[in-house]
Amino acid sequence: MDVSCDSDASSQTAMKREERMKAITMLLAAIVLFSSTNVCADGPSMNMATVTNVREVFRIITIREPTTSREEICEESSGIGGAILGGVAGGLIGNQFGRGSGNAAMTALGAVAGAATGQSMARGTKCYPRDRVSYIEREQEVIDGYIVTVESGEEFRTKTRYHVGDRVRIRSTIE
Repeated sequence: MDVSCDSDASSQTAMKREERMKAITMLLAAIVLFSSTNVCADGPSMNMATVTNVREVFRIITIREPTTSREEICEESSGIGGAILGGVAGGLIGNQFGRGSGNAAMTALGAVAGAATGQSMARGTKCYPRDRVSYIEREQEVIDGYIVTVESGEEFRTKTRYHVGDRVRIRSTIE
């Protein structure tokens, strides 16, 4: 049994583990070093300030409002459908009377009379109500935000409404 091979393998594993630990330590040291520079650097920070003035900012919007009106729609009917139906019915009834050539005359007379009656019954004006929707557009002025001035003279725009005397957090630059 060769013990020297096993000890070489375990020492190589230990060396690799030690190299990994060094790399991790260096990485963590770099992260800490570079993240701490933001604290010391000039840049924005949050401070408290007192509101001295508030101005409303307006914008104009268009509002569409539906409005309904009722109107009467009338259609003129020619009575063609009634004439056809009346002519067929009159022809069938006229066919029941007379014999020979008289039968044909009665059928024709019944068809003409039925067509005239059907047309006069179907002819006329039909009216029905209909709702019409239209839109009325109007403009309205609405508050879109506020311009807030603080004691240092700085201004910022916001959607939140503040009052004079309120304490607000502002972002300011350290110089």
